[in-house]
Amino acid sequence: MKRWSGLGKAALVLLILGLALPAASIGYGISLRPHVIVLGSSSMAPTYHAGQRVTTYAVDPGEVRRGDVVLFTAAMEPGGPPEKTLSRVVALGGDHVSQCGDRPVQLNGAPLDEPYLQGGAPNGGDCFDTTVPTGEMFVMGDHRAAAYDSRYRGTFPVASVISRTQGSTAALATVGLLFLLGVLLLPVALVLSLIARRRRRTAPPEALAYPAWVLGATPPAAPQPAAPTSLDKAP
Repeated sequence: MKRWSGLGKAALVLLILGLALPAASIGYGISLRPHVIVLGSSSMAPTYHAGQRVTTYAVDPGEVRRGDVVLFTAAMEPGGPPEKTLSRVVALGGDHVSQCGDRPVQLNGAPLDEPYLQGGAPNGGDCFDTTVPTGEMFVMGDHRAAAYDSRYRGTFPVASVISRTQGSTAALATVGLLFLLGVLLLPVALVLSLIARRRRRTAPPEALAYPAWVLGATPPAAPQPAAPTSLDKAP
């Protein structure tokens, strides 16, 4: 049985990687559960504009943080059917949030820095002052004048969050790179295997590692027994 050459081993390793990387990348990509939506309003401008396609990624409700832009389901009107809404989380359960007029939003007694706002202005509109219940979230649109959010609709359950926009773009790019790398390794493995096979066919036969006498030489003489010593003679 012929042993694997160095090229043959390299081809086998690359073949395994070429099959494993795409499979792993597809599995990881599915676990991210990317979800694409098309915004129907300007409530999140200037971060996201009306008509823009936005990709969100699955998130566990327990991982939702203040400042996240999340996709969640909620009824636009009491008793109405649930609809998917994209908005920014401003406060979570236990937080005290308030605002009046064009003053900055107050979160737990401190002004909230919001560089993402449309025009950079708070544009508070109606005054509100509330403590977010446990398990709920207070959301607001980045374009406050065009957003119909928690200021008017109240808080929403954190459990209603489907996905969010942040955190997984790099991971999704990694999935694509791993898949591409695996696809590129497959032809390299094929070329190396062909070269290794050709070398095996053209290589001279290996000498068999048998003793010389098996190949036709005279077998070595058997050792002669030693002559008996005086101690071995009978008295």
